Amino acid sequence: MAFDSLGIFAALALFCACVGAWLLAAPQRAAARLYLRFAAILLASLGAARLFGLADVAALFLLPLGSTSLMVVTLALFARPLPVFVISLALTIALAAGLGALVSGMAVLALAPVIFASLAIIAASLNGMAGVPALAGASLLASALAFLQQGAQAGLFLFCAAAVMGLARRQLLRSSNSALGGARTPP
Repeated sequence: MAFDSLGIFAALALFCACVGAWLLAAPQRAAARLYLRFAAILLASLGAARLFGLADVAALFLLPLGSTSLMVVTLALFARPLPVFVISLALTIALAAGLGALVSGMAVLALAPVIFASLAIIAASLNGMAGVPALAGASLLASALAFLQQGAQAGLFLFCAAAVMGLARRQLLRSSNSALGGARTPP
């Protein structure tokens, strides 16, 4: 493993963004909070796997599961929360896609749930008239394309950090306004 300072910096940025998203998820409803924290843990472990040189293999499992969890968060925030059976089915399909990609050696199988989840995030965000979460979905789509082109390198980590913070940003705006003594923005 060659020393790549940009890749390590990007993995650290992803880890810090996931810690921030974990903390910002606290006041949200349980339907969004649990899955945002789950996605934050998965993507933080992707950043940690970079330090051990396992990011390419770990991304096949963690990227589909994390993106599916972010899709569940977005649907809970801007549309109707999904039933638990549908959520568990979606996460099982994402895990099966990751396993299939690992066994077959075709990374495209793992990226199919990521692309579907990012398009669902964009659609739900635009339906809810929220621009930043729609950009977070576009960032998640860009992370899939970056992984397809160069593997688990700096681009993947930075796009994933932007996606997780873009979906946690809604809470950041509310907390910063109330900390300044201003009026709270409506959810």
